[in-house]
Amino acid sequence: MIKKINESPITTLQIVKPDIIKNFYEIKLGDDLYGTLDIMKNSVARVETQESSFLLERFGFFKPYITVTDEKLELIETTAYLDIKLHTRIVLNEMPFYFKMINLWKNQWGWTNEKNQLVLKYKPIIAGTIKGDIEFLKDFFYVKNLELLTLIGIYFLIQLEEESR
Repeated sequence: MIKKINESPITTLQIVKPDIIKNFYEIKLGDDLYGTLDIMKNSVARVETQESSFLLERFGFFKPYITVTDEKLELIETTAYLDIKLHTRIVLNEMPFYFKMINLWKNQWGWTNEKNQLVLKYKPIIAGTIKGDIEFLKDFFYVKNLELLTLIGIYFLIQLEEESR
């Protein structure tokens, strides 16, 4: 059973790839599961959280963007236009978030809010597959769809890794 991040006293989760062959990722701590990301094709992924499941799909070449579609309602929830040089903006529940590199030398990425406050930080270990830690700031545990935001960031990191090969 998938749990909600804000219902747990944790501040750090792990990105886990249970099977080295499959493009399937989990965010978890121990046996507690908080969400999954299943990359079905190069540009299409399915995200599952406790609240719902979503499809992420990448489009475009010179100006790439990602759509986030509620799988049950078949409605596009939001669109994120990718801009890795500065930041990628996405709006969830009428709140803007920005995905960007936090620390180049430590390979740390994260989501910030409109006041440039860090919401969560990824510390990926890239060794053939993406894995690593995700740190949450307790001040932002109230953010609705925090699990979805977290999984979208993992999707971005995986897409960046694929493109660098």
